Amino acid sequence: MPRSVKSSLSTLFVGLSVLVIGVAGHHFASKAIYEALESSVLLASEAANEDLTQLFVNDVYDALDSMLQLNADLGQQTDSLSDEDYNAINQRISEFMLGTDFLKIKIYNLKGVTLYSSDPRQLGSDYSQNSGFINASRGESFSSVELRSEFNGYSGVVYNRDVVSSYVPIRRGITGGSVDGRIIGVAEVYTDRTNQMEAVRDKAAEYSFALVIVLLLMSVVMVATVWYLSISISERYIDQLEARE
Repeated sequence: MPRSVKSSLSTLFVGLSVLVIGVAGHHFASKAIYEALESSVLLASEAANEDLTQLFVNDVYDALDSMLQLNADLGQQTDSLSDEDYNAINQRISEFMLGTDFLKIKIYNLKGVTLYSSDPRQLGSDYSQNSGFINASRGESFSSVELRSEFNGYSGVVYNRDVVSSYVPIRRGITGGSVDGRIIGVAEVYTDRTNQMEAVRDKAAEYSFALVIVLLLMSVVMVATVWYLSISISERYIDQLEARE
């Protein structure tokens, strides 16, 4: 095979290799960037949801304690509410959440039973095997974000919203609310983070585009370098042949 043909094939092979590596690199890098940005939103939202839960315990829970009966002792916890207690709790929590970007809160006892939700159809649901509940019942908050096409919260039904859901341990000390108190239940707090997630997607797209430009320039430089070296080697080979003649 003539050396010029080999040189062309080598350049083509390098070009294709660079293309494949570039596409794969762009995919994984873009994914890593998006996940990092999403994680920052999740962490900030989780911290806000933890603060809300503690504020709920400090400012609201005393008035609801006799009805919710959350307790570190499973034998002293209730698994259901009377209609009267549910309506009283729902009204008080709705007032507490009014005017915030917190969409909804659910309360579980330590058995994993849904003791309170703004949606009565969810009352009594068993979340004992849910990973978020399990983590929170052990003292570690757990959060996830999901694009909801429809979500029914305290302010009514909203559509196409990025909702962060955080399972947060409810702690209570002997003298009342305390971040170091015993875990008596778990709250699941839903927060609207649509604006933040749209910003994440926009920023990820910007980084992705910039990455494409960088990878394209690197590919051009690498292919041009290989092509130049191949031409140089071919010319040197031709010069050697002519010198022998």
